[in-house]
Amino acid sequence: MLKDQTSAGEVQTALDTIPVLICTARPDGTAESVNKCWREYTGLALDETKDHGWLFAVHPRDLESFAEKWRTIIASGETGDAELRLRRFDGDYRGFKVRAVPHRDGSGSITRWLVRWYATNPVEDVPEAGAQIRRVEDELRAILNNAPVLAWSTFPDGWADFLNERWLSTFNISWEEALGFGWARLIHPDDTANMLKQWQTSLLNGVPFATEARFRCFDGKYRWFLNRADPLRDKTGKVVKWYGTNVDIEDLKRTESRLRRSEAYLTEAQRLSLTGSFGWIPSTGEIQWSDESFRIFQIDQSIKPTIELALQRVHPDDRALVNQAIDDGSHGEADFDLIHRLLMPNGSVKYVHVRSGAVKDADGNLEVVGAITDITAAKEAEEALRDNERRLLAAQAELSHINRVATLGELTASITHEVSQPLGAIAANASAARRWLVRDIDEARGAIEEIEREAVRAAAVISRVRELYKKADLKKTRLDINDVINDAMLLVRQEVISSHVSLELELASGLPAVHGDRVQLQQVIINLVMNGIQAMADTADTPRELLIRSTRDGPEEVVVAVQDLGTGIDPEIEDKLFSPFLQPSLMAWAWASRFVDPSSRHMEAACGPLAIGAQGRRFILR
Repeated sequence: MLKDQTSAGEVQTALDTIPVLICTARPDGTAESVNKCWREYTGLALDETKDHGWLFAVHPRDLESFAEKWRTIIASGETGDAELRLRRFDGDYRGFKVRAVPHRDGSGSITRWLVRWYATNPVEDVPEAGAQIRRVEDELRAILNNAPVLAWSTFPDGWADFLNERWLSTFNISWEEALGFGWARLIHPDDTANMLKQWQTSLLNGVPFATEARFRCFDGKYRWFLNRADPLRDKTGKVVKWYGTNVDIEDLKRTESRLRRSEAYLTEAQRLSLTGSFGWIPSTGEIQWSDESFRIFQIDQSIKPTIELALQRVHPDDRALVNQAIDDGSHGEADFDLIHRLLMPNGSVKYVHVRSGAVKDADGNLEVVGAITDITAAKEAEEALRDNERRLLAAQAELSHINRVATLGELTASITHEVSQPLGAIAANASAARRWLVRDIDEARGAIEEIEREAVRAAAVISRVRELYKKADLKKTRLDINDVINDAMLLVRQEVISSHVSLELELASGLPAVHGDRVQLQQVIINLVMNGIQAMADTADTPRELLIRSTRDGPEEVVVAVQDLGTGIDPEIEDKLFSPFLQPSLMAWAWASRFVDPSSRHMEAACGPLAIGAQGRRFILR
């Protein structure tokens, strides 16, 4: 658009650069200048067009009607159109539409008229033809102004001659400002070059125009628009008009942006979680993989995925399982949920967990969608954990054996006494029996029977000691917990007596059998008794009493409690009492039993921490 303050020479230079027919006129309507394109078309020199000289190029029959129309436009001070025939340099007349647009200064006064010439089909001499054309144009303009779209049209060279009212209000621009190429000022600076380049390409080649660009709207903010235009051609194929629209796609662009962000988040989440996604249409065999799925299968993303390609990666030993799952899924009969192995080209093995579900679209077509997770690391960690558990169990068994040996070392005097007593009795009874064989056969028989009982007793003690010394696997059998307690007391009885401890047993009758390892249970009871004895070693002023009680706790549990009157647990270590190796002499776990099915009296082994009473030291096997 020409600035009002420019000189005549600057105006002329600016006009000559415009590749269409342009004239300017003074505020009173007298001709001021014509541009180079106008002069080349008419063959008139610049001086010949001054004042009213340009009228020599107007068809004589059109001069009067044009002059009347021109005076009307000048008087109105508004944009106006007129039609006439203009003589070309070769003497041929061609029809033109003339559009005059006023330019105003800051006060609103007209400083110049800019006149644009648009070539049209030759205007007939018949007045009705022109009137009919104008009626059609008026009807078309009315339709476009009321259409709920941003519509516009240009002449073949791209000069905008019409923009509907919705277009003008959306961009808050006047008709005069937008005509020609004035609308281009609304394009975002970053999009201007690309859009105008594509628009020029369409104009030169006569091909449909379509591009996306941001335009400044009435609120001053830029919004994305899809800009399209198609050419209108005459019977010869020549472009005579361009009709276009601008469609607001800002919301679509934002949705696309959010979708791209979501896809980026999903891709990153899949990468971090080692989880790929896939979609499969059984009827067509079409498969879609996410980037992470390609990575898991170690297949280049340029290769189209297929069922056969995926099966090539499946471990041969798992192929039948996967084939069955695929067959079931292809009929929508079942969802995938299986773990199998992949055999990689380098010979390594991956474990994957595949989950999927069958869905149907609106047309009832089956599609399988799912996820595949690389769980190789988890599998390796699981195997390492099992190895650690096996090593831990072995270490626990070794520790248990060492603890039993240590305990037996503390009970050496007690065990020696337990064995010495029956051996001494055996020797005494053997001597008596020899004497009585001479005098009284019945007395001799009684002595021999006593020898037999004492020998059995000594053998039992030795057997129990051997069991505690042996490294043997756990043997869980049905046991009478009271028998286990009594057997343990045989080994600690002398220790109890020599420590001046009063031992009391309160063993309930009718207790259900428990399922456990006899040696382990005996070890726990012996340890608890020994700890109780040691806890009371320095309590000279208080009674040294040790109570062992067995009771039923509900229909499914047997409780064994060992209680002493010692000094109690140091509060500083009470919370850590059952930490490994805190007190090696104290077995911090105990075996218990509970009925699983009271009707069949089937039981399972269970273990749990020892409960600690608040008064003294009270340990409960539950």
